[in-house]
Amino acid sequence: MQKQGYWGYIFTLPFVINVVVFLLFPILFSTYISFTEWDLFNPPRWIGLDNWVRVLNKHEFWVSIRNVFVFALIFVPIQTLMAFVIAFMLNQAIRAKGLFRLFYFLPVVTPWIAGGVVWVWMFNYQYGVINWVLESVGLAPVKWIDSSHWLMVISSIAIVQVWKGVGQSMIMILAGMQNVPKEVLEASQIDGANGWKQLTKVVFPMVTPMVYLVMILSTISAFQAFDVFLGLFGSITTGIPERNMVPNLLVYRDAFLLFKMGPASATAWLLFVIILSFTLFQKYFEKKWVHYD
Repeated sequence: MQKQGYWGYIFTLPFVINVVVFLLFPILFSTYISFTEWDLFNPPRWIGLDNWVRVLNKHEFWVSIRNVFVFALIFVPIQTLMAFVIAFMLNQAIRAKGLFRLFYFLPVVTPWIAGGVVWVWMFNYQYGVINWVLESVGLAPVKWIDSSHWLMVISSIAIVQVWKGVGQSMIMILAGMQNVPKEVLEASQIDGANGWKQLTKVVFPMVTPMVYLVMILSTISAFQAFDVFLGLFGSITTGIPERNMVPNLLVYRDAFLLFKMGPASATAWLLFVIILSFTLFQKYFEKKWVHYD
């Protein structure tokens, strides 16, 4: 029995090393770095709360927080709703169901570089296909990501993020829908429920755990937005103005372009606090609409 216990420790040792090296150590080290002045080349110098105060007093940081909040408020509801609708449609008895699932999941595996190039072309003010469609129906062209209005730019980028992530969310909700017992659906049909009532009164309550999971993951994904901005703007130094910044771009710029690891770590920790607060806010309302029985 004692020998079996040793083997257990040996087999779990790689996992423990992985957690210590790639999780605990970075967390503790970034916490320490946030209280120091460090440029990667010279030893860190302890400066207390200066980095935190400097970040909180920086106008650019609060602009990035505003942007990521608006980005999340646009992205999360649209992605969740679209994923639910698409999953419901693909859960029906239709032809070429596998082909449609592949079509909706394809953006998930498309690299951001390729996707960004395509969307930049589609958003082009003069030659983009979206403005071409608008002009074809008599509407004025729109400056999607070139606009001087930050809300238009953030909204356009949120649409691209929906394109990228809706397939993955759809798969999760579809898995929940396929676990709805057919006997329950047949019983509701016998009771006279039409398609809309089946969707809202039977299917939706039974897949609310998956919808809630999609909302949590989408919220975290929104606050960690990084690739979508680089994919559309190309360069953080020349392509992204301050009015369109988000926190992860500030962390990347401060850490790896300006070598200011202290402010970058402080910004990362503030972003973590915001994500945790938002997740706990969603958790607070979980019992009011999520059904696990």
